[in-house]
Amino acid sequence: YAHHNPKFVPFMDKVQTLRDLQKTFQQHTSVRDYSAVDGVSPGICHQVAREEFIEVGDFVQATDSHTCMGGASNALTWGVGATEYSNLISAGFTFVKVPESIRFELVGELNHGCTAKDVILYILADHARKELTLNRSMEFGGPGLSSLSIDERATLCNMATECSARTGICEPDEALFAWMKSAMPDLSVDEMRRLAVTPDKDAHYDGGIHIINLSDIEPMVAHPGNPNEGIPSDPTNGALIVEIGDVAIDIAYGGSCTAGKEDDIAYYAQVCQAADDAGMVVADGVEFYIQYGSGIVKDRAVKNGWHELFTKVGVKLIDPGCGACIGAGPGVSVTEEQVTVSAINRNFQGRSGPGKLYLASPLTVATSAFTGKISSWQSG
Repeated sequence: YAHHNPKFVPFMDKVQTLRDLQKTFQQHTSVRDYSAVDGVSPGICHQVAREEFIEVGDFVQATDSHTCMGGASNALTWGVGATEYSNLISAGFTFVKVPESIRFELVGELNHGCTAKDVILYILADHARKELTLNRSMEFGGPGLSSLSIDERATLCNMATECSARTGICEPDEALFAWMKSAMPDLSVDEMRRLAVTPDKDAHYDGGIHIINLSDIEPMVAHPGNPNEGIPSDPTNGALIVEIGDVAIDIAYGGSCTAGKEDDIAYYAQVCQAADDAGMVVADGVEFYIQYGSGIVKDRAVKNGWHELFTKVGVKLIDPGCGACIGAGPGVSVTEEQVTVSAINRNFQGRSGPGKLYLASPLTVATSAFTGKISSWQSG
């Protein structure tokens, strides 16, 4: 992974040392080895964890802030530092301070052209900017949650960390149990129902209960701010696409743990199919990258014919990995003048190259790749 990125080449001896230490660690613990096979990674840890071992009602800690993505599986999942994690591995238990909670009651259904990414961008621009989510557990529930796929729920939980929350978790339902059973056939639906965690009827929320009408959500971006005006690049810089005017782009990137899931790939395919039907290819001067979140996601894309479709319309495909989201692969900007629209989770200055980065939904990213400017998805 590292040797494919020029910025890491001078440090390959240190990278190899880390790799050797990792192997030694695995030999002395029960931690599984998810190393690349024939140079190809099995996927981003958060996506692979959802697919292979996070179960309903689990408690999961890992050394990455986006561990909270597992909350879509009705599990309590959050990231910790190396010291806390080493204590957990050594002692077999950990002390946890129960965080305050804030509930998001979802009602209605999303409009055409909107995804869960637009929902969380709205929450970031409103509730997170007001620090209502700070250090709290973000609980997602309500009748509107059932209209979102499990992958879409994972998007909400994944970006709880961008809200400066402790974690995110979704209420369980039969759709979740069906998804879990499909991913891990040995699981028992009855056992999942027994282990499922739901809020008490008289539950108190220090952060309050906030109604989110999905029908009111519009396509959004998080813009890169303006350093000259003291506005930093930040995921809470929310703006409606209809308000930002014409923003020409150089790069469109779809991938990361946030947007490399199967449903995200389906969104990219939806737009690419419409473009192909209209005889369009990726706009001149734009590079459109799609990076799969896991090997399983890639295999399904190949099976569904999406992989071939992407290539046909000019998409540059990348094997599973974190990639441009952490500045480690194709899709990063190389100059300050370049503009990227990306489905990743963070647009902090320099995270994905020196250029300007707009966060957006998979539908918006794909649409923008064909129009050459930031555009929301409109079929036809």
